Amino acid sequence: MTESSIRVVVADDHAIVREGIRHVLERAPRVEVVGEAGDGLEALDVVASTSPDIVVLDVSMPQLTGLEVTQRLRDDGQSIGILILSMFDDPEYVLQAMRAGADGYVLKDAGPAELREAIQTVHEGREYLSDRVTHQLSVALRSELEAEHRRSRLDQLTPREREVLMQVAQGRTAREIGESFGISHRTVETHRERVMTKLRIRTIAGLTRFVMETGLGEADAG
Repeated sequence: MTESSIRVVVADDHAIVREGIRHVLERAPRVEVVGEAGDGLEALDVVASTSPDIVVLDVSMPQLTGLEVTQRLRDDGQSIGILILSMFDDPEYVLQAMRAGADGYVLKDAGPAELREAIQTVHEGREYLSDRVTHQLSVALRSELEAEHRRSRLDQLTPREREVLMQVAQGRTAREIGESFGISHRTVETHRERVMTKLRIRTIAGLTRFVMETGLGEADAG
């Protein structure tokens, strides 16, 4: 290999996986696997002794996880490229990896070409995320934005209106709610109409769904 080779360390607790990754990477131009590790602590030792350009880390490893190794490398001031290899496409795993300092996140079911592309991308100083991971992050972000919007609408309600909303969502009638609060059923109906107006919801079923989606019932129960 030439001096311009991309030097890579592969860390995974399954030898057959490491062998497969080595086989895939060494078929790429200018890539050289200079070390392997079977657990997190060994990964740190191998990185220290080989000075690679990139380390490929499995998320789940003995001793230290891939995320813990990532954090330690960054805490030590290591500027090498870090690529997380995982079977999990859960957005929370991805966010944890990026917060720890990873430069890329690739799923284990990715094809050889994608893994080689990820190595090249990270080596060039850019971040890399598998397409499915990017999609999952987008879905999670959209869901969070929708939840935030629902919470902002909920903040418009007075304490009494929130109480009426909860009672309505539990299937209680205006008369039943009025008796429990010591107010008339017409006053309850007025509160309910105001709640519907503020939340922009037209049906009782819609109010019930809103309570479920915001987790309001669980929060009040706690």
